[in-house]
Amino acid sequence: MAETRTEQHPTAPVRTDGHSTDGRGNVPANGHRPEVVTETTTKSKGPVRRLLPLLFGLILLAAAAYGWHIIQFNKVHEETDDAQIDADISPIIPRVSGYVKAIFVNDNDHVDSNATLLTLDAQDLMLKRTAAEAAVTNAQAAVTSAQASATAAQSNVATAEVNRQKTAEDLARAKGLVAGGAMTKEQYDAVRAAAEAAETQLKTVSDQALAASSQVGVAQAQVKQRLADLDNAKLQLSYATIVTPVAGTVAKRNVEVGEFIQQGQPLMAITQNDIWITANFKETQLFDLRPGQRVEFTADAYPDSVFHGTVQSVSPATGAKFSLLPPDNSTGNFVKVTQRVPVKILVDRGNYSKSPLRPGMSVDVTVTTGKW
Repeated sequence: MAETRTEQHPTAPVRTDGHSTDGRGNVPANGHRPEVVTETTTKSKGPVRRLLPLLFGLILLAAAAYGWHIIQFNKVHEETDDAQIDADISPIIPRVSGYVKAIFVNDNDHVDSNATLLTLDAQDLMLKRTAAEAAVTNAQAAVTSAQASATAAQSNVATAEVNRQKTAEDLARAKGLVAGGAMTKEQYDAVRAAAEAAETQLKTVSDQALAASSQVGVAQAQVKQRLADLDNAKLQLSYATIVTPVAGTVAKRNVEVGEFIQQGQPLMAITQNDIWITANFKETQLFDLRPGQRVEFTADAYPDSVFHGTVQSVSPATGAKFSLLPPDNSTGNFVKVTQRVPVKILVDRGNYSKSPLRPGMSVDVTVTTGKW
């Protein structure tokens, strides 16, 4: 575009006769009025000014595209920053009391399953085991003795049975002799008395054999009891060596060598290796949220790292229902508050040596609820 500029020189005063004068009232020599000079200048605009409208247009297009992207993204994604890393934490608790003899781990040490953590002084437990072994030996000897008594009683029963049969036969013959007059009444009474005595003797030894047999059962039961006591003594002795039931990392060790610990006293904790995320979504975000959906998340400790996982399950109740004092809206103090529901998210296994995820860390979670 061109710019026109007009300049006028000062006009000399004009006299009444039509001639112009100079500034002092004199008429120029030629008698003509000064000419009006018009000057036209063309200047070109700079390149920045020409590009400004284009730049503003591009910015508006980028903002519109970004806004459309955000709208479409939010349609198939649910996000929350109310989430943290969780893991199972197993307490290490002794099953017997005693003095600590040795400790093999420190805080933050990684341990495998069944690794020895510490040992107790087990002298008294070893003595109990020895006493239980002696009791088992005595019980087994009692069984042998009872079995011998039962065998002897069975022999007595056999002998009494033979004697009973003989006296019974003698009595039968005596009855015939008495009827024929070949035996006196006195002799017959003696034979009959012997038969009755043999019958009584058989009953007595039979009862004794039954009692001896029952004593064998009692002795065998005592052996089982003593064996159980021995197993218990061995088990108590094994508790003097405390091992970890799971693999993980040692934390909060609060025991020292020489300390007397009580049964049930917490000694340390093992944080297990498997981790997951507990994400507390608003109840208004649960409509499209389902188990199996993929998850991306970032940890506050590692803002430049992106981790992945999968939704495993959704809690059956809001977090408020599991609180120490759950809300009771029937009291009349009702204020509607958007509740949050815990969602468990499994973290994909991977090598997180450079960015280890630890229980309690805060994370930002994004769940893909539809096709994107």
